[in-house]
Amino acid sequence: MSKFTSARPVQNIRHGVQLFRSRKTLWQMIREVLSGSYRMSWLTILIILVSIAYIVFPFDLIPDFIPFLGWLDDGVVLYLLLRRLVRETQRFNRFKAMERKG
Repeated sequence: MSKFTSARPVQNIRHGVQLFRSRKTLWQMIREVLSGSYRMSWLTILIILVSIAYIVFPFDLIPDFIPFLGWLDDGVVLYLLLRRLVRETQRFNRFKAMERKG
């Protein structure tokens, strides 16, 4: 019986790598959001605020003093944040392309 590897872990790593590669775009997007020239979706803003608060504050679903499980929930929240930021930077790239086109 042959072993099959899942492509899912590779896709998960790809989100973080893609966001790292587009970090200049991410910073440009943040600057334009703060200056008011680009409007980020309300869902992205909500996810950013909730995830940062969840990671920073000590009140977790699974306490951090439990060695592996305590950090696992923070990792899941960080993963979901990265996925959302990748989508938002893609949306920002489309916005900038339409701005240049028009």
